[in-house]
This record gives sequence, structure tokens and C-alpha cells, in this order.
Amino acid sequence: MDAAGADPALIFHHYDFSNFSEKIRLIFGRKALAWRSVTIPSTAPKPDYEPLTGGYRRTPALQIGADVYCDTRLIAAILEERVPEPTLFPGDSVRSRALAETLAMWAESQFLWPLALYITGVHADRFPASFHEDRALLHGKPVPDHARVRASAARNRAQLEPQLGWLEALVGSEDFLLGAEPGLVDFTVYHPLFLLEVIGGERPPALLAERPRTRAWMERVASVGNGRPTPLTPGEALRAAAEAEPRDAAATVRENPEGHVAGDLVSVAPIDDRSSASAGVLVALSEERIAIELQGSALGNVRVHFPRVGYRVRSASGQ
Repeated sequence: MDAAGADPALIFHHYDFSNFSEKIRLIFGRKALAWRSVTIPSTAPKPDYEPLTGGYRRTPALQIGADVYCDTRLIAAILEERVPEPTLFPGDSVRSRALAETLAMWAESQFLWPLALYITGVHADRFPASFHEDRALLHGKPVPDHARVRASAARNRAQLEPQLGWLEALVGSEDFLLGAEPGLVDFTVYHPLFLLEVIGGERPPALLAERPRTRAWMERVASVGNGRPTPLTPGEALRAAAEAEPRDAAATVRENPEGHVAGDLVSVAPIDDRSSASAGVLVALSEERIAIELQGSALGNVRVHFPRVGYRVRSASGQ
């Protein structure tokens, strides 16, 4: 445990082939951060993870004492607040932030999902049926059979090829997307492509054979590294939460279209996924963030935080 009065450790809950986790691991590398690494299952059940998140099951999450931050958009913002240098937003920081957010809407949806379906289709035999079932349920889709998983590769490659052309043009002649220094925009666009290497096992990936700028840019991004991780067991992470109190001061519920007020019992979930809801008492709601405190938790007072964009807040009685 940390010495009395010291800042709690950065505890990161992830697994090795999670591309969203790689986005945050690269931020650790850019900021040369030490962090504690907790490996969680890639599929349900996640018995040592969901008690920290109140039922939210997507990967990854960043734990700082009894504060748990979900979704990489929020985790990146928290790390930038805590360690502002070197910045994730080189050059014109306002423009850099806007580009990172805007490109995330493309890279983490229209680009990522066909890429993920392509690579898991090509390598369908590497994954047990339980993995494909888990991902289908997570995204509210019918559970596919093995033949359908394999067939998805060709269909989704047709969606990928034009987008890879856009990326080749976007990379240009600079070292990174915004110039000489890497930033969040690079990590956001890179992490879907990380799947080609970590699942496909190809360096460079065959899909990028005709994309030399993209390949060179990927090598530069990967060279940022993952910081300084040291292992932590799930039990130690749970104990760290139980022995701490929430420190995040954000505890204001502003006027909102849903009509929620502080103290409401609510559920928070990704807009596209009702199966990954977190339930608790509403303590913060703004244009940027949502926070709830878990009720009846054996861990004591744990506060779970989400970004506002991409998440819905509902009365728990209306689930």
C-alpha cells in the first residue's frame, strides 16, 4: 500500500490483447508513468472486476484508491489532469483536443468494428465459441456460428480498404498526426490497428502491405512504450479500494434533460449496450462526466465515474 498521505497508485484493469487498453498503456508510456497492472478476464464472468465498477463489464478501467474511472475517453482525461506534461495535446491544444474527440468517433466505431470483425473472422479458430458469444451479447447481436464468424472477414475487408486509404493520406509526411510529437489522436487511431498485430501475429500486417506511411507511423507510435507496469493481484486491488475513500471532488449534479437530482438511484450504461450497466447513487452529473457511489458494497464507499458522451443515465426503477 502507499504510504500515508501519498497519492494512491494508478491501478489499471486490463488484458493483453485489449485494443482499448493499449490506448491507455500508450498514454502511460508517453507520460513515463509507473502503474499497477491487474489482468482481468476477456469475457464474462469478471468476479473481481464488476464489484469495483458496479456491474459495468467493459475493459479497461483505471482505479485510483476508491475512485474507478471507466471508458478510455475519461481515463485519458484523468491522466492528463494528473500529469499534464508531456501533454497528450501537442501544438494547438484546443484544436488537438477537438481532433482527438472527432477522430475517436470514427476510429472507435466505423473503423474499429469492421476491423475487429475482419481479424476475428480470419483467425476464428483462435477463439473459443464462448468468446464470440460474449462479444455478441455485449453488443446486443445474435450469437454467430463458426461459419458466420469466418464469413465476416471478406465482408468487412470491403469496409476497411477505403478507410485504410483515408488513414494513409491522413498520416502524411510528419512523424505523428499533429507533427513531431505523439498525442492522444495518434493513440486513438492506432489502437484499432493494434488488433492486426496482437491477434493476427503479423509484423507488418498483410492488410497494410500497400500502406507504407501507415506502417511507419504505427512503428513510431508503438515505440512510445507502455510506461512502467508492475503486477498487482485482483485481491490486492479490491483491498486498495476497501481501505480508501473517494478523493475525486466532482460531486455536483447540474440541471439535466433527464431531471435527475443528487441522491437518485440510477443506472449508467453505454448507449449501445444495456448489458453493461452500473447501478448506484448519483453524486455527479455535468456536460462532461457522470459519477455514482455504489450501494451495499462490501468494499465500502466506491465512486464510479463515466464520461457523459456515449452514456445514458436512467432511474434504476426504470431499467
